[in-house]
Amino acid sequence: MNKDQSYGGLILVVSVIVLILYIFSLTSAYAQLVVYAVVSIAVIGILGITGWIGWTMLTTPPPAPLEAEIGAPGSSSSSGTTSGSSSMAGKPEEKN
Repeated sequence: MNKDQSYGGLILVVSVIVLILYIFSLTSAYAQLVVYAVVSIAVIGILGITGWIGWTMLTTPPPAPLEAEIGAPGSSSSSGTTSGSSSMAGKPEEKN
């Protein structure tokens, strides 16, 4: 068994133990407190993840604009200016 499988087994065992403890705690006198705690943790976790996604989107610079390939089907070069080579006819085809 490799390292990843060991971690997977450990995660499985811990999750089953926590599930059993959660089910037993729902039958105790503190059931309402347990439910409130679990719901609060879930809401905080989801809002934390969405906040992190928003922060990442806010602070990541936009990608560089793509230039239209000259000679590609559907591209129009009505301005008369080009960047790079004037045609793709001189380029050899790639062979796989």
